[in-house]
Amino acid sequence: MTENVRARIRVLVESERFNNIVFVAILASSIAIGFETYEWGPRGDTFLQRIDGLFLTVFVLEILLRIYAMGRDFFRDPWCVFDFLVVGIALIPARDFFAVFRVFRVLRAFRLVSRIPELKLVAESLIFSVRGLSAVATLLFVVTYVFAVLSTALFQSVSPEYFGSLGRSLYSLFQVMTLESWSNGIVRDLINEKGWWVAVYFVIFIFMTTFTFLNMFVAIFTNTVVALEADSEEGVNTELRRIHAKMDLLMATLGVEYEEEE
Repeated sequence: MTENVRARIRVLVESERFNNIVFVAILASSIAIGFETYEWGPRGDTFLQRIDGLFLTVFVLEILLRIYAMGRDFFRDPWCVFDFLVVGIALIPARDFFAVFRVFRVLRAFRLVSRIPELKLVAESLIFSVRGLSAVATLLFVVTYVFAVLSTALFQSVSPEYFGSLGRSLYSLFQVMTLESWSNGIVRDLINEKGWWVAVYFVIFIFMTTFTFLNMFVAIFTNTVVALEADSEEGVNTELRRIHAKMDLLMATLGVEYEEEE
């Protein structure tokens, strides 16, 4: 009897209608949290707090239903664990020291990622890309650090506001790397003071960072997305082959020939 009820609840929590309701609740909750940043007066604040409590009740019931239906499988799914932690943080009483945790209710908006397959793929790709991205980021920092040391030595006396120290040089080179006002704001005055070679110096830095390393970030992320999509398709094909094998066995047992559709 218990297994029958659990199976029915699992069908419920995995149904499209149930997930659509949860999706709408997450979206509405995220919007309501944004409204709380405005001044609405005592009545408005009380109304928003009640709305927040209603959404929190819905999310808690959803998590409990999923835990009951999935059992230990719930905590083996990273996205389910993420939902559990986000909802759990919202249950911490917003009093005294724990009042700061009330701000983290906005993390509920990230639950939209687990509800939209395309966003879920992007998020998983970002996670699996961390190792490669970290290697590129480390090399990018080394190059920027070398140029920062050189820039401090070369331009400290001419432009102390941008290159007066190693920290300022790092920040100024980061601005140059993002192409934000790098020519008119930083480089032109240095060209007037030092000469044309300054332009070559910064163009080389831009090619080595903006046009090379940042494109490497995109390449690594794109390759990870493609690889995950291929793995997902392979997993679906494997599951279909397993289902067809079971159907063949069942039909053979019943004495009926089963033809697999192409």
